[in-house]
Amino acid sequence: MSKPPHPSRTKRALRLVLLHPTYWPEVTRGSERIVHDLATTLAIRGHDVTLVTTHRDRLTNEVEDGVRVIRAWRPPELPPRRLNEYFLSTVPGVVWRLVSDRRFDLAHAFFPTDAWAAVAARRLGGPPVVFSFHGIPTRQYLVGRRHRLGLVQGAVADAAACTVLSEAAARPFRRYLLREPAVIPPGVLLGDFTVNEPRSPVPTLLCAASLGDPRKRGGLLLAAFERLRQRRSDVRLLVFRSRDPMMGASVPELPAGAEWLEADYRPEVLGRSYASAWASVLPAVDEAFGVVMTESLAAGTPVVAARSGAGPEVVSSDTVGRLFEPDDETSLLEAMDEALDLGRRAETTDACRRRAADYDWSRAVVPYEKLYGSVLRRQTAESFG
Repeated sequence: MSKPPHPSRTKRALRLVLLHPTYWPEVTRGSERIVHDLATTLAIRGHDVTLVTTHRDRLTNEVEDGVRVIRAWRPPELPPRRLNEYFLSTVPGVVWRLVSDRRFDLAHAFFPTDAWAAVAARRLGGPPVVFSFHGIPTRQYLVGRRHRLGLVQGAVADAAACTVLSEAAARPFRRYLLREPAVIPPGVLLGDFTVNEPRSPVPTLLCAASLGDPRKRGGLLLAAFERLRQRRSDVRLLVFRSRDPMMGASVPELPAGAEWLEADYRPEVLGRSYASAWASVLPAVDEAFGVVMTESLAAGTPVVAARSGAGPEVVSSDTVGRLFEPDDETSLLEAMDEALDLGRRAETTDACRRRAADYDWSRAVVPYEKLYGSVLRRQTAESFG
């Protein structure tokens, strides 16, 4: 016997479940930060928000920052671990939870395995699904692990709506996944980073990216920095040491003038780290967005980013940063040199904060709410059609 259709509401306060396989405090980098900040912002705006994730411990169910956070036990990865898509072992648990818990109006998934599980649950009576793809779906990425292509294609085809973080991500999404996504950039909690912290007395660059991830181009950054030291012998580079178990296993050796900075993601600490630097650097190529860029701008610090991916979309003028040619060491060297001078200008702090205000979560959450409403209205119309 088939199950009855999942109930839905069309009024503003929604019962939402957000899905991501990892979460704070285990991982506090890009996607996890976006999910956390979106969830807490939605809760503040009156929605009933549940976040379903996993960890290596027993099941927990607690309210954190106004959000119900359910951490299920994470089973071991399926063999061969190094070849399969990440977190395949979590799929059955996600399907079971969405089918058995009928409270939710809508499921919002942020990782391919979660999205595939959510659309499978939808066919069994679960809620409609929004899939936010937090990367750039290049051909290399899509075929990089077993089952990834099928998971992503299935989730994209069957989700009620799909989103990406930038126009840079939307173009290959259309080409390879054959669907028009909504482009919704992530927000930044502006108040957390608007701190009263002076610039360091010595020229300082900050890299908050996880250099254990080869996509971040850590080698390129360190090579360009060594050359920069030949021009500016007093310049230093602070590099966040990632606690992410997926990204921190292999880290480069730092040259003279560079040092590790233990990643402390408490807003009062993170904001001061950005604000005291003269400029921040994101050496990654083909970045879908790069939350570290908007965090830096919110702290009043200019950004160095590649002229690829979302870099040109965020660093939209030379008053807030510099762009370099992708994988070009000399171009990165020049951009860092110019950004250090930019960071010394009195007007730079205000210019950066004005740019960051475009991404404040009070604005960034609105397109998500509109998308949720559109999905639920369409579901209601189809139910009565």
